[in-house]
Amino acid sequence: MLTESEIDNSLLKKVIQEEFGIGISSMTLVRKVEAARGYLIEGLDHKRFLLKIYANDNIPDSAFRFAYDLFYKVGIANVAHPVTAKSGQLRIRTGESYIALFRLIAGKTAEESRFNGSQLEKLGELLAKIHQSKKVVGEYSVKENFEISLEDKFLAVFREMGRLNDDSTEYQRKIRFFLEPHREKFMQELARLRELQREVRKMDLEFVNCHGEPSPGNVLSSDNNEVYLLDWDEPIFAPKEKDLLFFKDNIEPVMRGYRRFSEDTSINRDVVEFYGHMWNLGEIADYGGRILFENNSDLQNQTWLDNLKGGWNFVF
Repeated sequence: MLTESEIDNSLLKKVIQEEFGIGISSMTLVRKVEAARGYLIEGLDHKRFLLKIYANDNIPDSAFRFAYDLFYKVGIANVAHPVTAKSGQLRIRTGESYIALFRLIAGKTAEESRFNGSQLEKLGELLAKIHQSKKVVGEYSVKENFEISLEDKFLAVFREMGRLNDDSTEYQRKIRFFLEPHREKFMQELARLRELQREVRKMDLEFVNCHGEPSPGNVLSSDNNEVYLLDWDEPIFAPKEKDLLFFKDNIEPVMRGYRRFSEDTSINRDVVEFYGHMWNLGEIADYGGRILFENNSDLQNQTWLDNLKGGWNFVF
């Protein structure tokens, strides 16, 4: 959840009208969107959209283009892709922010309602199709190099916790209370991650186009029981285990669907473990860093803390 956008709503409506040709009857803040501010848009013709407002351009244009190409060039229908503006752009700069518009997909994420076996099989089919997409659109430009980019920020979180005092904020104390008892375990996990990094870099791994983060909040079952992948913010050319990590507790139904579209169904356990440790420690670096080093509201900090506490649960 993020707070309201600093962009005036009347300006947003004007931009959407001019850039996308959509007249707006209502605009409502959506509090479940994390990487951007989200608004539910209802047009004068009653069509519904999701507007995302990004505070910076950390997400490259290629990420928006990749989702668009999966839909239009590869023919994968169950991908949340941006709507093209009149100019042909997939996102528009407005002041200091960027906006992108998506058609709203009504349904529930796997975070809101646990997926059954049939839904997991459909998800496996969808992932296999995406992983085969390099045959049509080529390799995605961001390629996995197995760098542990989170390490400095992760260690900074634990250094900062050691400096907290009576003047620290409530949520800085809460994050210390949650993390500090497990410091040794997390340091051991970092050491194991470094070992795995050396191992996986020696391997001859097949790379595919990946979503990058098909976590429960990014997977949706629509009202007509179709399965969609949302939030294409971090696609990457990487081993398929990058995506399959998230289903390690429900891998069999996912792989039943996966086999229908891919012959490569072997799973490298070391690669899965590498990505698992990367995710766990990345959650600490990300959410712990936000609470310790940023000046957010208590409501926002509670959201970051809740996200961190739930960060290791991949059970769909």
